[in-house]
Amino acid sequence: MATRFVCACVLAVLAAGTGVLQGARGYVVGGQPWPGGVIRYYNAAADQSWAVRQAVDTWNASGAAVRFVAVPASRAQVRIEHFPRVSCTINAEATVGYSARARIYIFRRDERSPYCNSYMAAQALAHELGHVLGLGHETRGCSLMNPVATPEGPALCPQSKPWQWRCRMLTSDDVAGAIALYGGTARPQSGVRNCDLYAGIRAPTDVEVRATPETHGYQISFRRPAPIPVPAFLSSRRADPESFVTAVTSGRCASDPHAFGRRVWNVKPGEPQLERVRLGPGTYCVAVWAVDSFTRPSPQPARLWIRIV
Repeated sequence: MATRFVCACVLAVLAAGTGVLQGARGYVVGGQPWPGGVIRYYNAAADQSWAVRQAVDTWNASGAAVRFVAVPASRAQVRIEHFPRVSCTINAEATVGYSARARIYIFRRDERSPYCNSYMAAQALAHELGHVLGLGHETRGCSLMNPVATPEGPALCPQSKPWQWRCRMLTSDDVAGAIALYGGTARPQSGVRNCDLYAGIRAPTDVEVRATPETHGYQISFRRPAPIPVPAFLSSRRADPESFVTAVTSGRCASDPHAFGRRVWNVKPGEPQLERVRLGPGTYCVAVWAVDSFTRPSPQPARLWIRIV
């Protein structure tokens, strides 16, 4: 089973709000809104440019009548910068609501780290921007503003698969909180909620079925695909050897690899794997999936129809 890394996205608040108001729909207001509908920011953490853009675009597309706008350092109202004297840490920090010296502190990017990679940074920065807007921590249900998150998403939200990240970061409650502070009309949150971090492994190839001397005995052969490259930060979370699923069904093709047992390869990539089955007369579909080290099956199986008389 993959290790779960907990990320406390905000453990400290640098500026106190004016009190906490509970939103009827599940958001918490903890600070004063910014006047004017525009919040000017400067990103001094240049290595986190991609993550900053993801976080900013997320809030700017919410429908709330407020926008984050990048400006030179001399004009910025909010400054995004690295933690001083710390390279990688599981938390980030921000001021809450309108402040004369608004800050966001973020870790330095390390794509080898499950804590400090770009995807965790995007989630953490979006959370911190929520604080800058004036939102507090939400502990009653799924929200970007949950105080604790894992690589699969905020702790109180449905978790993504280990090979995904929660790319649709806002929930309806997050948007409702921003609109309560700034007005506006909620926009539909489009696109998939969870995005794959890497391409799926290819299906096996060269599926063949041959009769054996044994009565009703047949041998299925198929070639093992090459391993699929994965982001460096996932490497430490691999727990299972690569495997495959073979399904032989009568009159139909199987569509769910999870309904059948996985078996570990005993050949190297590019070599043929052999499986023995017993089959009576009839028409069968042979479906074979490759399964990577995160138990993610190939998007489609290799299929072969056979008829035994």
